[in-house]
Amino acid sequence: MQVTPHYSSREVLQFTYDCTKRLLTDNIPGVFVECGVASGSQIGAMQNAMQDLNIDQKIYAFDSFEGIPYAGQHDAEQPGIGAKDKSKEGVLESSGVSSHSIDAVMQNFKRWKLKTDNLIFVKGWFENTVPDYKIGKIALLRLDGDLYSSTKVCLEHLLSKVSKGGLVIIDDYQLAGCRKAVHEHIAEDKIIKHLGIAYYEVPK
Repeated sequence: MQVTPHYSSREVLQFTYDCTKRLLTDNIPGVFVECGVASGSQIGAMQNAMQDLNIDQKIYAFDSFEGIPYAGQHDAEQPGIGAKDKSKEGVLESSGVSSHSIDAVMQNFKRWKLKTDNLIFVKGWFENTVPDYKIGKIALLRLDGDLYSSTKVCLEHLLSKVSKGGLVIIDDYQLAGCRKAVHEHIAEDKIIKHLGIAYYEVPK
């Protein structure tokens, strides 16, 4: 795999690659979605798998492309910083953490020698983009929004679109706010923990 990890380990990157190959070879219907793209490593792994199999599928990349917003009342910390800024609690403005432009992501794809014609970038805060965005069936839903609110809005509007046999990967399950949002939508005993992340397999 030619993609290099950023904000992740090579093992987690390989997991995304392997999940993508499995879903494609099993003919699970739907597009591939990541909410929280950062520098693009994980969608890069998806694209890498598609090119290795010579299978094209759309990849939707949801992100503010301005960084992580401020933590809210259900979050224990500000990711990448530590202590929360109480004066900014829950404000949809960039905290300055994990800020990468669409152009920066495209440059990484170029460096990894990956094509970009099947990428669909959806720029904006999840609370403003996800609820009304028209999208069909999803094979892989990867959540990397760090915060309670970011995770909750994606699960509320996208979880029901994941195909039978599809996968939901929750990168930030170890963070209290993210974990709370997940448990509001997926029973804890359905969550599988692996490589420091968590995932849920939609029953066939």
